[in-house]
Amino acid sequence: MSGNAKMRMLDGLSFKQAFATLAIALVLGLLSSAYELLSDYRAMHDQVRRAYAANLQLVRGLAVEAAYQLSAELAGEVARGLHEDPAVIEVTLTDNYGGRLGGADRPLVATPLPSLARDLFGDIADYSLTLETRAPDGSMSVVGRLDLKLDTGRLLNTWLDRVLQTMWSGAARAILLCVFVVAVFYAMITKPLLKITAAIAKVDPARPGAFLIELPPKHDRDELGVLVGTMNSMLVESQDGLDGRDKAEAELAALARDLERRVEERTHELAREKEGVERALAQLNVANAELEKANRFINDGIRYASRIQTALLPDQGALVGLVDELAVGWQPLDIVGGDYYWAGAFGNKGVIAVMDCTGHGVPGAFMTAVVASSFSRILHHHGHDDPAEMLTQLNRLVKTALRQDRDSAVSNDGLDAGICVLDRDRGTITFAGANLPLLVAEDGAFHLLRGDRMSLGYLDSPEDYRFTAREMPFRKGNAFYLFTDGVTDQVGSEVRQLFGRKRLQQVLTEVADRPLNEQMDVLFQRLAQWRGDERRRDDMTFLAFRPQV
Repeated sequence: MSGNAKMRMLDGLSFKQAFATLAIALVLGLLSSAYELLSDYRAMHDQVRRAYAANLQLVRGLAVEAAYQLSAELAGEVARGLHEDPAVIEVTLTDNYGGRLGGADRPLVATPLPSLARDLFGDIADYSLTLETRAPDGSMSVVGRLDLKLDTGRLLNTWLDRVLQTMWSGAARAILLCVFVVAVFYAMITKPLLKITAAIAKVDPARPGAFLIELPPKHDRDELGVLVGTMNSMLVESQDGLDGRDKAEAELAALARDLERRVEERTHELAREKEGVERALAQLNVANAELEKANRFINDGIRYASRIQTALLPDQGALVGLVDELAVGWQPLDIVGGDYYWAGAFGNKGVIAVMDCTGHGVPGAFMTAVVASSFSRILHHHGHDDPAEMLTQLNRLVKTALRQDRDSAVSNDGLDAGICVLDRDRGTITFAGANLPLLVAEDGAFHLLRGDRMSLGYLDSPEDYRFTAREMPFRKGNAFYLFTDGVTDQVGSEVRQLFGRKRLQQVLTEVADRPLNEQMDVLFQRLAQWRGDERRRDDMTFLAFRPQV
């Protein structure tokens, strides 16, 4: 583009900044709105359920009296009172013989998405209260039932009104942010840059030193100041070059007589420049050697850290006598990683755990060190019988170790985990998970036990959260599989989809009759074929065991 050509608005920095800012703001706004809508739906869902359960309990006494006395008038008053709520479409009070004593109903409210209304609010639309009274001998007898049904369409319309309000609010915030950022960007960068561009266009190529560019106010120390300073230096140097050229032309005749001397001097200058170049190359070689040395030092440190991390992992023979087979596949994405597993025996009980910490590489390895220390403390000071209690204690210890149990926390790191306790005497497996599942193989069929939808150690992980433990008996031949999301979240090179838990179960079903190590080898081969040229994106841990009966 020439110096005098006008720039199109679409090519300007202000427009590009506006477009980028608007796109980022809209994406962030959509994500924020989606989170707000999900939270609002959950809050509304719980509020409706509690409110109408409370309403039924509030009129319970009157409803019992109406059913006991078979009073249609009193039953009608109870039904009409509940029917005052516009979300209630039907109220029925029946006696213990099924006869209708009273009721009220109204037509459904029209909604554009009736199927969505049933899916979102169908589970809280129907309420029933058994009416009981105490007999003189102290026993309870049923005298009737009070049924209440809500209009899911009206509940959906109410929620959709909130959705629209949230979306409009988010869009308005995004536009305001865009306008503000563009205005600031134009005032601080684009406008001064246009002035500098205009000044450069006025430079006379014959007299560049006479057209030095004026520095915009308050930009003497930023990039624009550096640009103006560099440009002015170039103009001065260009002027000096032009002056030297004119002087050289004027003295050309005299220089012809002194040509031989100048050639000799130039030869000496070239020799000195060659020496300077050689010195610079030598310095560059020294710098490269130092860089290689530093690189070796860093790589040696990471490899040593890998040996330390590997030393933190348990011996695969730790469960001898408790399991018939144990297969472990631990593959960090880099030399070190953020996945960790543990297996050990305590008498006739064994503990098997798989954990997926925040990040991978060196940061993930640091997290595994914190988790390994905390888990060891739990096993030796808090017991090893209840995996749910282990997760609760691990959540607390990690938050404390990372100082994420206070408002001044500067980090937000944590982990997902799955823990199994094998009791050989009782013939049971007890499992508890924090966002990690347990896959169970029994008689050639597979079923998945999901863990709690709660991670450990993060700022939003409640310190007093109680995890759920699930106990199940095992028989000879049963197999159990723990794995991190690095196994199932691998992207295919041909089909841009995740490998997923369904494909994992299909592969294991095909090789269910083979030893666990062969199952794992086949699974890893299938994963490599699925990825193709696609690079793996996360650490990968797969642990399978078959209890000894």
